[in-house]
This record gives sequence, structure tokens and C-alpha cells, in this order.
Amino acid sequence: MRIEETAVLVRQMQMGDETAFDELFAAYQQEAVRTAALITGDSSLAEDIAQETFVQCLLHIRDLQEAERFRAWFFKTLTRCAWKTMDKKRRLLPMEWCEAVERAIPPVFDCYPSEEHSEYEALYRAIDGLGRKQRATVVFYYFNGFSIREIAQATSSLEATVKSRLFAAKRQLKKALEGQYKEGGLVYGK
Repeated sequence: MRIEETAVLVRQMQMGDETAFDELFAAYQQEAVRTAALITGDSSLAEDIAQETFVQCLLHIRDLQEAERFRAWFFKTLTRCAWKTMDKKRRLLPMEWCEAVERAIPPVFDCYPSEEHSEYEALYRAIDGLGRKQRATVVFYYFNGFSIREIAQATSSLEATVKSRLFAAKRQLKKALEGQYKEGGLVYGK
């Protein structure tokens, strides 16, 4: 959905139009669920996180002063909700279980079905190994097509910080993927 179309719907929503919310929900739901799954590495939580984000959006839409910035505002809310959910999940488990549970969570392979499933599997495993801020940055940049500026807005970071996270994440992903390709007998860079 284009920025102008979104801005019109946001203004209508701010004036109480419920159908505008339905249209925004339809336009952003799939991307929100996919993004939440990629950020958390847990597809079972993704629907709940997306739903919570839409609820927060509905409750606080009047706080958004620039309707054109809805996408960044929405994904900032989603990111915070995802991180909060991840933190809660960790607090509910005994400390020694946290690492075991993280290793047992299957990566999110159903986001982009492909004939080359093993390559996506390796990529998602590598993304899963990133820290939460680097993972969010990678997801926004490569999966959602956000600009550096939009990522900075969505994560409440400086643009230089976003660039630094992207650089470090790419280096870490390359290292992880090279290791997986060597171990698995696959040719790197195919």
C-alpha cells in the first residue's frame, strides 16, 4: 500500500472510521505476522504479537501526528511488542532452560516458501543466531524493504547505529552461512 493511501486511511481512522482500520489491518496483517516471526524466531508467537500491535495501533492512533509516518510507527510498536514478548518468555523459564528452548525453536521457514528450502533454512538459522536488535534491523531492511531512516524510526535508533548493526549482522551472517555451507557440503555463494 502506498504512503498516500495509508495516510488517508489513518486520518479516517483518527476520525473514528472503523472500515479504515479494517483496510489497514488487511494491508499490514501478513507483513506484521511475518515480521514478528522473524524478529522473535518463534512463529507460534507471531500471530499474538501482530494482534497486540493492531490493538495498540487502534488504541493510540490519535497520538500519531503525521499520518504519512504510520508504517514506521506501526513497526516500531510491533518491534517493542515482540521484544517485550521475548523478554517475558525468558523470565517465565528457569535460566538453564532458556538456551535449550532457543535452540529447539524451529526457524520460520514458512515465510517465503521456496523450492530451495535448504538455502532458506540455513539463512533463517543464521538470522536466528543474531541478537534481537541486529535481527530486527536485518528483517526490516531485507525482508520489509525499509530504508535506513525508516529502520531508525522503527527501532528508536540513530541512522549510524542502524548502519553499524547492518554491517555487523551481515558479517555475522556471512560467517555463519560459510560455516554451514562448508559443514553441509553445499557450495557457498550459489
